[in-house]
Amino acid sequence: MFDIHQSVRYSKGGEIDPEAMEKYFEGLFTEFAASPEAQPVAEKYDGLGWAATVTRYAVDYLGVTPPEMSTGDFREVLFEIIPRKVSTDASSAGALIDELRAFWQFLRRVYHLKNADAILATLGDDAAARLEKELANPANFGMAKSFFMKGKELGFDMTTQQGLDAFMLYYNAHLLGGMMPSPLGGMIPGPGIDSILDDAFGEEEPLSLPPSMTPKQRAELRKKRKSQRQARKRNRRKK
Repeated sequence: MFDIHQSVRYSKGGEIDPEAMEKYFEGLFTEFAASPEAQPVAEKYDGLGWAATVTRYAVDYLGVTPPEMSTGDFREVLFEIIPRKVSTDASSAGALIDELRAFWQFLRRVYHLKNADAILATLGDDAAARLEKELANPANFGMAKSFFMKGKELGFDMTTQQGLDAFMLYYNAHLLGGMMPSPLGGMIPGPGIDSILDDAFGEEEPLSLPPSMTPKQRAELRKKRKSQRQARKRNRRKK
């Protein structure tokens, strides 16, 4: 059985070890994907991935793995960080909540986590409606998410490199004077396309990934995005 209590840090109280974290995610979510709790969700929504995304943000932003997570931590990630960082339609809320319920039911059954019941209680009948409201509220969007959602609103496929490149060209050609769309409407001074992309594809989870991607696929894409970000910085220094 996977050791869910293992550390993902370099040392006790130290920084997160990316390699240890990827191994942790691969082990845990491989077990979850094979569980009876996951199967109905995977069939209904044609794949899994939301539980891994939410858990990754908990580790990245709050430094907690599932056994360490409080209900306050969980609510912060689900209702504050996810709406701010993840570029997904508000209609994804139902699938996201359903998968999280299955994941925490799995954790309760297999690992007997003491926090599972309290966290499951936060995923009641009103959870999907609350999350949908937060995902749809532009006031919650960070700058990178605003950029992505604007491109999607204009009809660009922001889940592909081709669509992203097309919107970058549109952005540079049409937004004069370094202005960009405000999440509250109208235009505001923007930091420039490179800064936005650095925010979008830095060390964090890329914003527009299909939720069905495996932890290994996500790790590979994160590595690719980091290389692209470093290349953009080198190019800017040459100018």
